[in-house]
Amino acid sequence: MRSILLLTAFALFFLTAVCNASVQEHITLGESYYEKGMFRESLAELDIATAKDGKSFEAWYARGKTLYELGEYESAIGDFTRAIDIDHSCERARFHRGRCYAAMKLYDKALEDYSKAIRIRYDYDKAYFARAQAEYAMNDRAKAFEDMRKAKKFGNSEASLWLEVHSPEQP
Repeated sequence: MRSILLLTAFALFFLTAVCNASVQEHITLGESYYEKGMFRESLAELDIATAKDGKSFEAWYARGKTLYELGEYESAIGDFTRAIDIDHSCERARFHRGRCYAAMKLYDKALEDYSKAIRIRYDYDKAYFARAQAEYAMNDRAKAFEDMRKAKKFGNSEASLWLEVHSPEQP
């Protein structure tokens, strides 16, 4: 009987602690799980964060990144869209939503998001790199090389390698 009481007390304590955790604590824990590659655990924490505060940019953004890693691109697009609705000036959310579109081979939509990210932050090397890859996939080689050179100019180390591999002199 004593063990049942202790178990019940512990369960109540645990549930109270979980319920009283702040949105930021759930986001932080979710991001920690994300960094460790524990995406299902990350998603569980971020689900709590978005349920507690549906207007939290960071919660929707982090949840979108997690869903992307789980291959749940359509759901991730929805979360990035919510984040963008909260903060229209965030280039990161547009970039990541573009990655989802690219993964689904919806290159026109991906290009639109990458371009908006670049308009928000002109030196966003990752967006130039991703836009170049989408342009290349759409057989727009001239634009792809132009964007890849910009990505390299702004410090993207992958762009240098890509340009070497895809240079017009290569067979």
